[in-house]
Amino acid sequence: MFKNHIKIAWRSLTKNKLQTTINLLGLTVGTVCCLMILVYVNAQFGYDNHHDDSSSLYRIRTKVKTENNSIDTDMAAASPPIAFAMKEDFPEVVEACRIVYFGEESSQLLKVSNSDNSYYESRGYVADSTFFSFFKYPILEGSDPIEMLKAPNSVVLSSTLAQKLFGKKAALGQILILGAGEQQQNITVTGVFKDGKEKTHLNPNYILSMTSPGIGEFVRSVDNYATQNFVYSYLKLVPGTNPSQLEKKLPEFLQDRGADDLAAIGFDKTLLLQPVKDIHLYSKGIDAQIEDVSNIEYLLAMLLLAFIIQLVACVNFVNLSTAKAGKRAKEIGVRKVIGAQKSSLIRQFLSESVLLSLFAIFISVPLSMILLSSMNSLTGGTLVFLDIWNLKILTLLLTVGLLTGLLAGIYPALILSSIKPAKVIKGMVSLNLGSGNLRKTLVVFQFVVSIVLVTAVIIVTQQLKFAQAKDMGFDKDNLLAIKLGTQEVRNNFSAIREEYTALSNVSEVAGTNNYPSARIMGDMGMHLPGENPDNMRAVFYNGITENYFDAVGTKLIAGRPLRLNDSTQIIVNKATLNEFGIDLDNALSSKLIQTYEGQSTEYEIVGISEDFHFASLKQAVDPMLLFMEDSPDWLVVKAKTSNFKALLTNLERGWKKVNPSSPFEYTFVNDGVQKLFMEEQRLAKISLTFTILAIFISCLGLFGLVSYVAEQKKKEIGIRKVLGASVNSVVQLLTKDFIKLVGIAFLIASPIAYYFVQRWLEDFTYRIEIQWWVFALAGGFALVLTLLTVGFQSIKSAVANPVKSLRTE
Repeated sequence: MFKNHIKIAWRSLTKNKLQTTINLLGLTVGTVCCLMILVYVNAQFGYDNHHDDSSSLYRIRTKVKTENNSIDTDMAAASPPIAFAMKEDFPEVVEACRIVYFGEESSQLLKVSNSDNSYYESRGYVADSTFFSFFKYPILEGSDPIEMLKAPNSVVLSSTLAQKLFGKKAALGQILILGAGEQQQNITVTGVFKDGKEKTHLNPNYILSMTSPGIGEFVRSVDNYATQNFVYSYLKLVPGTNPSQLEKKLPEFLQDRGADDLAAIGFDKTLLLQPVKDIHLYSKGIDAQIEDVSNIEYLLAMLLLAFIIQLVACVNFVNLSTAKAGKRAKEIGVRKVIGAQKSSLIRQFLSESVLLSLFAIFISVPLSMILLSSMNSLTGGTLVFLDIWNLKILTLLLTVGLLTGLLAGIYPALILSSIKPAKVIKGMVSLNLGSGNLRKTLVVFQFVVSIVLVTAVIIVTQQLKFAQAKDMGFDKDNLLAIKLGTQEVRNNFSAIREEYTALSNVSEVAGTNNYPSARIMGDMGMHLPGENPDNMRAVFYNGITENYFDAVGTKLIAGRPLRLNDSTQIIVNKATLNEFGIDLDNALSSKLIQTYEGQSTEYEIVGISEDFHFASLKQAVDPMLLFMEDSPDWLVVKAKTSNFKALLTNLERGWKKVNPSSPFEYTFVNDGVQKLFMEEQRLAKISLTFTILAIFISCLGLFGLVSYVAEQKKKEIGIRKVLGASVNSVVQLLTKDFIKLVGIAFLIASPIAYYFVQRWLEDFTYRIEIQWWVFALAGGFALVLTLLTVGFQSIKSAVANPVKSLRTE
């Protein structure tokens, strides 16, 4: 019986080629979209599941808040002594581990001993010896992972870095030089691990032992439980421990260990435990992440989009199948007369829809593999073929295909199997069988989806253009930042600046600790003179040289630039004045005070700058102070040429003249600015791509539907034309119902679209206002697209020779 159903289904599909082609194309496009989204979303799950005892691993989060809410932040790090103090105080804690990581931009000079080759390497960690007992990495060189990071000046390399430094030679036991000048230290390779194998929020390039001099020594010496919240701290709990119960003990723990520290800083501090397995998906709102994290809400939205696109393809199938019902009336009548049961007919028609859906799956898999690189470009992912050839994905895809076939076919099957054979024989079956309110509702649903998606694309694009066009407070064009990566190089700042200033294609050269567009992490609590030190506000800070404003184009609206002999003199932005309630007219006579552990430092405001952005436009410009720095971390070069190839050649030549043993590393500030908009750019691309595909599927359905409507009305059209009807009146006859449906869809879609785009815009401090014409444009676009799709077939029917449609009458 099953074999017979398949044969009949195949014959029916091949007989109705137009309907089959439209349905297959729609289902294939929908299935490809669905599969690509499923693969991407699935790749975002399973992070950090591979570690031993992964369900017992937790990261300590820190929430810091002041009474006036001027500081209110949730961080992924904690103070240095907290993790091991918790191990001492709580039997629930089996082990602790700390990691220091200063971000992708904080690269360190690294070179092989007795070699002239040196590199600035990022993603360097400083970690306790317990690192490899927490986190599982395949060890390629080295015997005991527990011992690898115990000795001072020991380092474990990733396999990628080991190959870069030593080629095919063994790295174990090799000597590396980290840093330069007074900060230079020799480190010994004690192990190599394979990187990039598992999904994890920790992707080190190299790991230096916490027992080493420098930052490791500093972390070990800090005993303050309130400040220095820059250490990523992990705990391994006894299996079965309730983390919520442990969290309830942490306020008392903080008071016992650091009451004086907390009182001195004047902040309200809270410690929380976050499962390591949840870090990648459930870290929205948590600052200072080690790696970029995903967002479960974003993934759920993508899954919803996949469902909607697949549903649109199902709607096409239902509409076309019910519109075609009359064509199969005689077949059904004959089959019922010879004894076919309704259940048998239902199985037959479901077989056709499921077979078509399975064909779509068969086609979608190789298509998705071809489009994999485009999907990676679209989402910023790193998907590979194995992500598709995954048992879970293929099983899920097959399930989606079967459900799609059943969902798309169940209503047409019920309609078709209900035809009465007696009516068929008497010729009483109308060609518009099943074309009532349900079909109109489904068409309205397609229009609603299209209008909502078009509205979303317009709003996202507007917000992105608004952000990119907004004055950042500095001149991002023709601006380069060159890394001064070691103290030895920083000491040569004046010499390299002289070299660059003499170049004809350079207009300004200045120094800074954080170049424009780079995220600034450093902040300090400050208050006004005579004010309670507990009433502190957070102010970010950055060191600059005296001609910094000329180089970056930030405007000084009052006061003077910084001078070489300035020590406690500072320049603040307008956001700082607003935060402290200082009038611009009185700002230059004002002072700010930093109080820490009873010690106060008074800073004199000598200049006021315009606000400038150093974070995403989702955030307001924070208070910022600028101080004089004679040994900056970055060199900023303002170019006056469009020939950057020649400029970079000259810059590197001048660099090597002053710093022959240090690599020349630069970045364009404009590239850093674009990174601030990366999330919005990605969302704009994704929404545009999937909107086009959803509209394409809808247009396919409309084209097929109007073809059958025109076929239903061909004799009516013929009679009208014989009686003198014009082409225009015939076109109106075929299109008026669709225009009404677009109008209904517009009324439904507009409030839905407004709700979602308004919620999305709420995340932005600087955002566009939603204008009424956006919805009108989206509705107009849907109307024009409908007229184009429906109009083509309508005109074709209107200009057809009426004799052909009436000659059988």
